Amino acid sequence: MNTLAKLIRKLYKMKLRLLLLFCFLIVTVNYAQEADTNLKSNQKMLRFNTNNNKEVALRKFANEFKIGKGVSFQLYKTTTDRKGVTHERFQQYFKGIKVENGIAIAHSLNNSIQLINGELYNVLNTNTTPLLNNNAALIKATNFVNATQYLWEDAAQSNILKYSKPQGELIYFSNVETKEAVLAYKFDIYATMPVSRQIIYVDANSGDILFTDPIIKSCNHKEHNYNETNHFSKINNTLVSGTAATRYSGTRTIETTFNGTSYVLRDTTRGNGISTYNCQDTNNYQNVDFTDNDNNWTAAEHNNFFKDDGALDAHWGAEVTYDFWDNIFSRNSFDDEGAEIKSYVHFGNFDNAYWNGVAMTYGDGSSLDILTALDICGHEIGHAVCTHTANLVYQNESGALNEAFSDIWGACIEQYGKTGSLNPPFANAVWTIGEDTGSSLRSMKNPNIFGDPDTYGGTYWYTGAGDNGGVHINSGVLNHWFYIVTEGESGTNNAPSPDTYNVTGIGMIKSSEIAYLAERDYLTPNATYADARAATIEVVNTLYCANSPEAVTVTNAWYAVNVGNQYNAMANDLSINAIQENETIPCEATAFATNIVLKNQGTNSVTTASIQYTVDGGAPNTISWTGNLMSCEEVNVPLTLNGLTRGAHTLTATATIASDGNSANNTRTTTFFINDSGTVNVTNTFSAAADELIVYNDEGTQPWIRTTRTFGSMGTGINTAYMINNTGNYPDLTKTYLVSQCYDLSTLLTPQISFLMKYDLEVNWDIVYVEYTTDFGANWNVLGTMGSNWYNSDRTLASSGGNDCYNCPGAQWTGTNTTNTTYSYSLASLNSETNVIFRIVFHSDEAVNQLGVNIDDFLISGTLSSNSFQNANSIAIYPVPSKGIFTLNFNTATPKKVEVFDLTGKKITSIDTFTTSNETVLNLTAAANGVYFVKIETEQGKTVKRIIKE
Repeated sequence: MNTLAKLIRKLYKMKLRLLLLFCFLIVTVNYAQEADTNLKSNQKMLRFNTNNNKEVALRKFANEFKIGKGVSFQLYKTTTDRKGVTHERFQQYFKGIKVENGIAIAHSLNNSIQLINGELYNVLNTNTTPLLNNNAALIKATNFVNATQYLWEDAAQSNILKYSKPQGELIYFSNVETKEAVLAYKFDIYATMPVSRQIIYVDANSGDILFTDPIIKSCNHKEHNYNETNHFSKINNTLVSGTAATRYSGTRTIETTFNGTSYVLRDTTRGNGISTYNCQDTNNYQNVDFTDNDNNWTAAEHNNFFKDDGALDAHWGAEVTYDFWDNIFSRNSFDDEGAEIKSYVHFGNFDNAYWNGVAMTYGDGSSLDILTALDICGHEIGHAVCTHTANLVYQNESGALNEAFSDIWGACIEQYGKTGSLNPPFANAVWTIGEDTGSSLRSMKNPNIFGDPDTYGGTYWYTGAGDNGGVHINSGVLNHWFYIVTEGESGTNNAPSPDTYNVTGIGMIKSSEIAYLAERDYLTPNATYADARAATIEVVNTLYCANSPEAVTVTNAWYAVNVGNQYNAMANDLSINAIQENETIPCEATAFATNIVLKNQGTNSVTTASIQYTVDGGAPNTISWTGNLMSCEEVNVPLTLNGLTRGAHTLTATATIASDGNSANNTRTTTFFINDSGTVNVTNTFSAAADELIVYNDEGTQPWIRTTRTFGSMGTGINTAYMINNTGNYPDLTKTYLVSQCYDLSTLLTPQISFLMKYDLEVNWDIVYVEYTTDFGANWNVLGTMGSNWYNSDRTLASSGGNDCYNCPGAQWTGTNTTNTTYSYSLASLNSETNVIFRIVFHSDEAVNQLGVNIDDFLISGTLSSNSFQNANSIAIYPVPSKGIFTLNFNTATPKKVEVFDLTGKKITSIDTFTTSNETVLNLTAAANGVYFVKIETEQGKTVKRIIKE
């Protein structure tokens, strides 16, 4: 073939690959042979070696971005990986308005936050009232699109696609370059002439177009006219399996439905259904069925002029795609909620296939064959998966990752569908994209042959503005990384400073899981290649180990494509992976037992380790561990702490071995609690050290303190009380708890809580309130509502219009009352509970502080009652009255504890050791004459008996 012929053929192939919408845009680009290889990250990662609840951890993460007053977070998605790590995605808000792309992801193990990563933004101004209304902003958006027709103008088409005219969502638009956000309207604009669907952000004050983010991930210069539709009528259907001679994948079994007269391409066995419809070579979405009379969809019938057998590929491909996500990753359709997968085939005769945000759309092809190949189907539905996971912005590096993940899923789904598994050998052409349509469009094995970079900053790396910053072009880097991780490769890359590498593949089962969990659990909308590297390494370290062969492969594959350094093995590295936490608050405990989890992160085995620990910063104690801890193995080292007193305690443990190469992971800290039972009808004046309660912080460094205060309106004179700071104003960014003893309310009539309080707080922003728990602190509930002798505010963030009260539970004290006032609340709803703990919560925000809160004279009161269990009357006390010696006969009940209280609720004596199983003697000869209550606890229940000493 002569040189001219070769050039013509090459140009023709380039034309074909540029036409296909799902892979390429029709754009003019300039390829850079070399580019700046300085890696950029749009995410931050914050690790924790102390236990924090999510609220505190998120606040600390926000501080990394230097975000000020007014930020809040809302949980919107939770996932868990096979190692038990829980990943919670939080949306950032500012004064109640969403900050677009402001995402923080908290990663927890055993309810302990290990890591938070994400991207957050500072809001430029605090104005939440736009100058433009949504109608004016919509005009700005449509003027920018400049289409001649929009989908909402066609009621029939809008109904099919469940789309309506956008009203505009008021948000803060985040600028990834400046890390700032401005008030904006967000519109989903679906134009039909010419076709485009994109999110458009309009500045709510200036009307400027801030950004566009395509939903249809391409640009098509052909015009489409939506003008007619055939409406689908619901009928009684019978589900059956059929045989389909597909155009590209041979004869396959598909699920269909018999509608009473013929078989149609509708499957109700998967999620909420898979449906494939015929647009009849028009540019209209139509719910017109493909039909077959005997459910044997043969080539003789459907391989026709209209290419109807391509619809069989689309239907089978959607089923395979659903099965891949379900069987490999237990994901229920693209949204993980069983969403119906709709495919519209014969949507014009152009070279086009795309996910439009609702359904698959397949063109019949012009220079290409019908666009229903399996990897195309997997690729496009992969965009829907991305929307419901990382939601990667379709621009620059995040857009390249978006495209590459879809290529990855296209390849995996092709392998899964054509071989039945992800195991090798790999199906023919699995590493090329779209080859069934007549022209391969990309190669994951060798991106360079199609003019795509296989190396970050290397040959063909694109730095221009076209193609949304090279989203289709620069996707070659992640594609090549995935190929190398899966198959392995050795060579020298074409980076500006070339690197030589040799990587051993780990197979598609492992590589696909690592890629999926990175996309689902770690990446946020503006993630870069550096962020993708960090995410995949975090995943592989969690699933395997930091020094596992899988970690070596993942890291060195990134090195092979010039993203980060090669793997650096560490011979000796012992970490404290966790201290098993017990967040409950026990009653009647003086010891704490836990496990220190050691993990060998080095390549050498560990046979001995020294663990030094302290409690509350006291004298260090040392224990030794011996054994044979192999690389990547974990071991639990038990630790029991005895002789502890009531309070919050801090345990800090450090593990050491000889020549440890990484001391950063050697130490962990946890907080635990010791509590005991309180006595009803006895006021705690906090005057003595024995009156101290549990105090601890979620946020800030200043806890409640038991002291006196001698100055200002919050002064206590000589009285000791619990307060927030006794020398001036309370600190900002503080959330601290004052926790009561455990109280048994089951034997009380009309129980009540009361305490003396005065407070001086920034109105709404800073608050104090009371919570209770009946399950030892596993769950807390706000106690009470606003009332005449309780809270003075029921304000919430919503009721304040999103302007203040970010910390308000909707029942709290705020503002100022510097007169000592007794506040009380009925506990009647809790009078069946045997272990109730209360806590008083003080919470201040980021700025503006006042004098604080004083708490004194804490009291749980009530009248002892008879709360019997079945057959309690069989328990006898005699004689009554008595001079002081009483006999208790338990009959068939098994005694556990006996307590005697006077009429004020003061405990006189107790018995918890019994010499016989059914009888004991109660000696009250030293007690004063009068009426007493005997609380009897047995294995069968509790009861209270009234006795008289005379």
